[in-house]
Amino acid sequence: MGLSWRHHAPATPPDLAGVRVLVCNSGVRVDASTIGRFEGSLILTTTSGVDHIDVAAATARGVTVARCPLARREPVVQHALGELVALMRRWPALQSAARKGHWARGDLPGLQPRGLDESTVVVVGVGVIGARMVEVLRVFGADIIGVDPAGVPDGVRAMSLDEALPLADAVTLHCQLSATSDGLITAERLDLLAGHAVVVNTARGGVLDVEAAVERVRDGRLGGVAVDVFPTEPWPSLADGARVSGVRFTPHGAGFTRRLGHKVSREAALALQAWASGQP
Repeated sequence: MGLSWRHHAPATPPDLAGVRVLVCNSGVRVDASTIGRFEGSLILTTTSGVDHIDVAAATARGVTVARCPLARREPVVQHALGELVALMRRWPALQSAARKGHWARGDLPGLQPRGLDESTVVVVGVGVIGARMVEVLRVFGADIIGVDPAGVPDGVRAMSLDEALPLADAVTLHCQLSATSDGLITAERLDLLAGHAVVVNTARGGVLDVEAAVERVRDGRLGGVAVDVFPTEPWPSLADGARVSGVRFTPHGAGFTRRLGHKVSREAALALQAWASGQP
């Protein structure tokens, strides 16, 4: 493509003179000040989200912001699906009983495990990853409700969040972090859910009130919660929350597989090729 490269390790790019393209990851804050020093036309993040980039400032300067959501799409969907199944089938309670030497088959009627084919799943955010989640859930026969101001795929019931939550057996979060989604799933909204419902967050940490969700699982007001992304990372209450049966914590690893670096490199290269040739 005729491009030369300069690599900078700091969290804020120190020298942007002559730079046409800025490629960064989520550890680099591309704020309005940085964009003000940027004379190029493309900012490409190797991540799925763009909350570390001031997109409004970039747009105002005519700078395109691009991302790499496909590299992590399949593993994130698989991770979220696995957590949904684990929580809905009440595996945490069954594993806890097994560790105590208790054969819990007789407990199953009380635990009320659910299958996806007999459940309503609310997908919050139906973009690149959320739309794929919808496709997978359809295979399992779930009744799907989509919550996304930008619209939902054909065949999916569209509702507002507050309309959808009381109907949910499960909620899976796949939205970007923005001014409208920050703090989206509050304690009050968790209280709209049925007591058996489960919540899975593989989106962004700021979307869900983690402490409120854990409290409701502990008190029996929520069926379970699985969290891969946290408002602060590492999450300071990691051990305390993970001790609650029905709470599953993972360390922001849903999108990671052994070939992630290869996939990100390929997607970034394809994005740069498109930019260099004037394609979308």
